[in-house]
Amino acid sequence: MTLHPQSRVLDTAVVRFEAHVTGRTSEASANTTTVTGGRGTGSFRARLPGQQRFQREDRREFRHSLSIATAVVCSRIAWALPVRTRNWIADRIGDALYHLTPAYRQNVADNLAHVTGKPADSPELAAMTRAIFRLSSRNFGDLLVVPHQTTEEIIRAVPFVEGDWSILDEALARGKGVIFVSGHTGSFDLVGQLLHAKGYPLNVMTGRTVARFVFDMVTHLRGSRGIRMCEPTPSGVRRVIQAVRRNECAVFVTDRDFFQNGKPVTMFGQPTTLPLGAVRIGRDTGAALIPLFGDVTRQRHGVRLLPAIYVPKTTDIEADLAGGLSQIVTVLERVIGDHPEQWVMFQRVWPQEAAGPHRAVPPGSPPATGAAGPNGGASPRSRHRSPVASQTDQPPTSHTG
Repeated sequence: MTLHPQSRVLDTAVVRFEAHVTGRTSEASANTTTVTGGRGTGSFRARLPGQQRFQREDRREFRHSLSIATAVVCSRIAWALPVRTRNWIADRIGDALYHLTPAYRQNVADNLAHVTGKPADSPELAAMTRAIFRLSSRNFGDLLVVPHQTTEEIIRAVPFVEGDWSILDEALARGKGVIFVSGHTGSFDLVGQLLHAKGYPLNVMTGRTVARFVFDMVTHLRGSRGIRMCEPTPSGVRRVIQAVRRNECAVFVTDRDFFQNGKPVTMFGQPTTLPLGAVRIGRDTGAALIPLFGDVTRQRHGVRLLPAIYVPKTTDIEADLAGGLSQIVTVLERVIGDHPEQWVMFQRVWPQEAAGPHRAVPPGSPPATGAAGPNGGASPRSRHRSPVASQTDQPPTSHTG
C-alpha cells in the first residue's frame, strides 16, 4: 500500500512523540501504517512508577460519572456566590493548603529561590509562596464558574496585558496551524477559555498528574464550553497533530519536564530539563509556536500573547530542536521573572542535589500517603536524560495538566 507523504510524516511524528512521552520504543515501517510498540529495555516504568500509576489509571464509568456530578454541583454553588465571597473562600482554602501541604510549600519555595536568587526560607519567599497557593485556589474557583459564563463575559474578563490578536491571525494566515507554548502563570485556565470564546479552535494536550477522579472533574470543567482536551496517548497525539495540520490551534504546557526525559537546558542560571513536544511538532509541521501566558493585575485577569517562534527544519535535527527550545527558555525566564509570585507550579522544576532511589510518586510530589518526609516528600530527580516531548499541569487542589 502506498502512503501519502503527509501520512508518513504524521505517523513518524506520532511514533516519535509517543516514544518520548510514554517511554515505549516504537517503530514505524516506511511502507505501512502499522505502529508496533513494546517495553523498552532500561525500564522506563521502573524509573517512573508513580507517574505510570497516574498515566495508566483506567477510567471507570461510575467513578467518572461521580466526578462529573461533583464538578456540576460545585460549579453551581460557586456560580451562586458573589465574586468577593468566592474569592474570600478561595483565599482561606489556599491558606489552609499552604499549612497542610508542607511538601508542596517547600517545592514552591524552591522554585522561587531559583527564580529570585533569594533563600528558600526567607520571609519574602514565604509571602510569595502563600500568594501562589491563594492564586491557585482562586483559579479553581474561576474555573468552576466557566460553564455558566457567557462568551461576552469571558472576553471582558481577560483583557490583553501584552500583545494583540494580530499575532495569532498572522500566524494562522500561513495555513500551517499554531502551537501555543504556555505555562502555569496567572489564571492560565481562563486564557484558554478566552481563545475559544474568540472562535479559535483549541486542542489542549493535558497529562494526568493526579488521581483520575480529580482529573476527570477538572477536564470536564475545562472542556465544558467546547475546548478539546487530549491526553498524551498515541491517539491523543495524532488528534493534536491532525488539528494543527487543519490550521487549528494546540496548547502545550512547557514550564516543567514532568516525564523527566526532556532536553537539558539552563533556566535562570541553573540546569534542568524541559519538554520538547511543542518544538518537535512545530518543526515537523511548520506550525508557528506562539508564547501564551496568563497574568493577574490589580485583581483582574489578563493574557500575554508574544511574537511567534518558528523552528527551522534543516538536516541537523538536534540543532533545530535545541534552537527552538532555547527561544522558549528565554520567554519563560522573562514571563516568570516578571511575576514569580504568579507562577503556580507545585512540583520542583530543578533537580535536587543528590540522585535518589526508586520513586513511588511523581517527582516533587508528596508520597501517595500524603505524608511529607524530611525533604518535603520530593524525591530527587534522576540524572538520566534523553531528548523528549512532554507536558503537564498540576496544583495541589484540583488542577491537572
